Amino acid sequence: MNKWLFSGITAALLMASACNSEGSLEEETEQDTSNENETEYETVLEEEEREEGTFSIYERFTDVTANADGPVEMTINQIDVGMADLEGFVAATTGDETIDYVEMMITIENSSDESMYVPYGEASLKANTGEAVETASLVLSDDIEPHFEEGDTKEVRLLFPLESIQGVNKLTLTMNGPSTDLGGDQLSEEIELSFKLAS
Repeated sequence: MNKWLFSGITAALLMASACNSEGSLEEETEQDTSNENETEYETVLEEEEREEGTFSIYERFTDVTANADGPVEMTINQIDVGMADLEGFVAATTGDETIDYVEMMITIENSSDESMYVPYGEASLKANTGEAVETASLVLSDDIEPHFEEGDTKEVRLLFPLESIQGVNKLTLTMNGPSTDLGGDQLSEEIELSFKLAS
């Protein structure tokens, strides 16, 4: 009797142990799969000293195939992913001493035959990590006149502060289409540009 009881307990323990190992293995596999496509930024590629502070660039992407056609042609020429140590007025204004960021250099051209307002400063950014930024930083982005005369071409730098750049490998930039003037009739649909970041 005791012999059968002992055998039953041993078998039950072995089965429980096997189930736990199987569960752990499944859990590890799930974690491996979820991290498979994540990009980790660790090595500083370049440092830039600016009036606002020190900007450490971890990755720079210049081969970006993202553009929009229409009355306004937009091309993203460069994307920097990095971290900045802010100083002075900007640090006091934003309340942040250190930020992670995505910075874009965008060429905007009015290819129509009339002047228009391009709301580039109201663009929003969403990352594959789920983080979304409603507008670019006013104090860390270029302040370029948003009114474009016929044939005007301007380059603008937009900086989006993020909670974290770790794992960011896909971005979507969204903004309203151009209008006849501030608050005027919109001349095209919303502009949306999506692109993957690949070294």
